[in-house]
Amino acid sequence: MKLRGWVCLVFALVLCAGRVEGSMLKSDEFVMFFPGLALEQADGSFKVDIDAWVFEEESRRLATAALASYMEIDFDKLSPEQKLLFATRSRFFRTDSERGKRLAVRLGEQVFALPATDRAGRTHVELSVGRENVKWRDEPDGPDNSGWISWTLEAPGHVMNGLMGRSRVIPAEGVSIVSDIDDTIKISNVLDKKVLLRKTFLEPFQAVPGMAEWYREMRDERNAAFHYLSAAPMQLYLALSEFLADGRFPPGLLHLRESTSWRTVVAGRETTIAHKKQVLTRLLTAFPQRKFILIGDSGENDPEIYADIARAHPDRILAIHIRNVTSEDRDAPRYRTTFNGIAPQIWHIRD
Repeated sequence: MKLRGWVCLVFALVLCAGRVEGSMLKSDEFVMFFPGLALEQADGSFKVDIDAWVFEEESRRLATAALASYMEIDFDKLSPEQKLLFATRSRFFRTDSERGKRLAVRLGEQVFALPATDRAGRTHVELSVGRENVKWRDEPDGPDNSGWISWTLEAPGHVMNGLMGRSRVIPAEGVSIVSDIDDTIKISNVLDKKVLLRKTFLEPFQAVPGMAEWYREMRDERNAAFHYLSAAPMQLYLALSEFLADGRFPPGLLHLRESTSWRTVVAGRETTIAHKKQVLTRLLTAFPQRKFILIGDSGENDPEIYADIARAHPDRILAIHIRNVTSEDRDAPRYRTTFNGIAPQIWHIRD
């Protein structure tokens, strides 16, 4: 499996805890860092998101069998390629999340202890870091003045001490594009649960033709920053990151749903709506001077979610684009109701 800059996997063997107090990581435990936001403050310092998951990998034969049964597939009839994809994509669903683990990270000359992991193995903190204590790396194909602030795992005695995680700096002003993934830029057939699961675990991801080119054009024309927002579970982070990179989609942050169980691999309607609205609200709050373009599809709830956001922030939403996967034209009753009161030049239906 390729490792890209989107996610750093730390195969953790801690020989001594050093500055990290509390429960030590064991030799069979892992850490996954998720890239987050780094927000520049008026005094030049940064607020940096640090987000991590601590877990232990398991062979989980029963879990594998249960997932295959859930998908209604006969594992013995899969091709070697399908079996390999299934093993790779289901890897992070076959884990035990580790509670009460403590990590520390270094930014420049400062070392920060993270809160103990919760029952889902997750820990998150927003650090305030002086500009002199951050390592900055520009992103050549990102928006102007964007880049990454890196930090390193602080684990004295660890064979991989100093492995890097990072958070993305996005300018205070400009245009942000928030895009759904499934059936917007990746062919998924979300409306058919069985097909969705097969495409997720048994088939190579397939990009929607023309979307990557369009996104790159918007990046160049608008100097836009990208966010990829999906109700897919966080266990698919690495696979989706590689899909975006291989498909030459503009670099951006992935915002996936919190989940540590294969039983919730397909999110329910209310869970999806809550997750997407929460992320959109946070982005709008974090970047009060930026304008937003929202892109989704008609398969589930993107039109309704985006319309609600546009009503709540009428001066912030430049455009809403909906990819038509349900054969509903612009005059369909659904759209007349959903976008009632929103300027017609704002929302668009794309075939």
